[in-house]
Amino acid sequence: MSELKIIGRRPAFEALEADLPVTRILLLDSAERHFAAKITEFARTKRIPVKRVNKDTLLRQSDGENHQGILLFLDGLPSFSMKDLLDKVKSKDKPSVVLLDGIEDPHNFGAILRVADGAGIDGVIIPKRRSAKLSPGTIKASAGAALHVPVVEVPNLVRAMDELQKNGFWLVGADSEGESGIWQLDLKMATGFVFGREGQGLHRLVKEKCDFLTSLPMHGKVNSLNVSTAAAVFFYERVRQLQK
Repeated sequence: MSELKIIGRRPAFEALEADLPVTRILLLDSAERHFAAKITEFARTKRIPVKRVNKDTLLRQSDGENHQGILLFLDGLPSFSMKDLLDKVKSKDKPSVVLLDGIEDPHNFGAILRVADGAGIDGVIIPKRRSAKLSPGTIKASAGAALHVPVVEVPNLVRAMDELQKNGFWLVGADSEGESGIWQLDLKMATGFVFGREGQGLHRLVKEKCDFLTSLPMHGKVNSLNVSTAAAVFFYERVRQLQK
C-alpha cells in the first residue's frame, strides 16, 4: 500500500475515528484554537506526530485542494477483491453493490461513494482502466465515506457482472432508453446498480449484460441528471422499498 493524502476536516476526522493507519498530520499554524486542540488531542492518544505549518506549505502539500487547515498522511487503504466482497455479503439477505462503467471524474466518484455509504451499499466495483481511483480528491468529495465503502478494482467489468449474477445478483442498469422507470422495479433482492459515463452511458457489452435497464423521468429541458444525483435516487428508492 502506498501513502495516501487525506485532505479536509471531515475526511480527516473520519480517518482518525476509523482508526486507520495515519502516519503523520500537517496542521495549519493559524488554525482555530478549538479545532487545533481537538486534532492535537486525537493525535496524542493515537501517538501520531503533528507538525504545524504555514498556509503556503499546506497548500503545496495538498496539491492545491481546499485543505481546510489539515492534511493527514495515511499508510494506504486496504484492498478488496471480488472474493472479499462476495464473502462479505453472502450472509446478507438482500445485499447491494454498485458497478461504475467508466466514471472518470473523481468528484463524481466521491459523491457516489458518499451516497452509497449513506444508503448502506455493500461495495463499489470499478474497472482498473479508464476509471477514477481512490485519490485525495475522491476522498474529500466523499466527505470521508470513501474510507468506509469497499472498492474493488477488476480487470474486466463484464466478467465481474457475470460473477455477481452467478451469486444471485440482479443487475439494474441506468439507461435513458430503459423500458421501465426505477419505481416500477422490485428492488427487494440482491441488487447490482450499474452506472455509465455521463453523456455516453453504458458500454454496449455492459448494457447487454444487465438484467434490467431503467431510467428516471425527465420533465425539463435537460435530458439527464448528474450520475451521482441519479445514483442517489436509485439507491434511496431501494431503501424506501426495503423499509415498507
